[in-house]
Amino acid sequence: MKSATKASVAVLVLFSIACSATSGASANAQATTPRTPTRVEGQVLDPKLRGAATKAFLARIGQYVSFHNNVAKMVPAFSQTPDPALLSKRQAALAEAIIKQRPDAKEGDFLIKQYQPYLRQIISEDFTRRPAADRKALIVELPKDVAIGVNMVYPTTLPLATFPGNLLKLLPELPPDLEYRIVGRHLVLRDVEANVIVDLMRDVFPV
Repeated sequence: MKSATKASVAVLVLFSIACSATSGASANAQATTPRTPTRVEGQVLDPKLRGAATKAFLARIGQYVSFHNNVAKMVPAFSQTPDPALLSKRQAALAEAIIKQRPDAKEGDFLIKQYQPYLRQIISEDFTRRPAADRKALIVELPKDVAIGVNMVYPTTLPLATFPGNLLKLLPELPPDLEYRIVGRHLVLRDVEANVIVDLMRDVFPV
């Protein structure tokens, strides 16, 4: 029991330190950087700062992957391919552990404020090029009885629809542990293995 407690505390401390760091793994987004400043929701975006913002975002993503891997070590794994019931049981246990280790989780922890304007720009420009019918098909209103938030299990009642391929190519590539999701008009960052909402940007997708 003491060793498990120490491991839990160690993971929490490691994650807290990681979230306060400003450097880490990086990669380049596949979107083309505009040559001149653009305006998104009244904010002027300097293309010269986009690379640094993307790098900071991906560094934070790398920190989450390290956090996920450390928490996953605390949850017993199966030695052989289990049946669906056991898989579901482990997923629930991993989700519970991840949620417990992020007691102060909030929106913007990983979809960082520094990079959010560029995400909005990429999405807005992509939707501008889409036919109205295409845009409408991608935006499915949330049921009134379903709420979503950071550090909660992704509702099983919501479909895991395929993220639009053309838009996915424009966004920074994520590691296999994470994926982008469209939920209502919101952009969700989802932990694939644990089925947990890691972060959330609200009202990103145009009506």
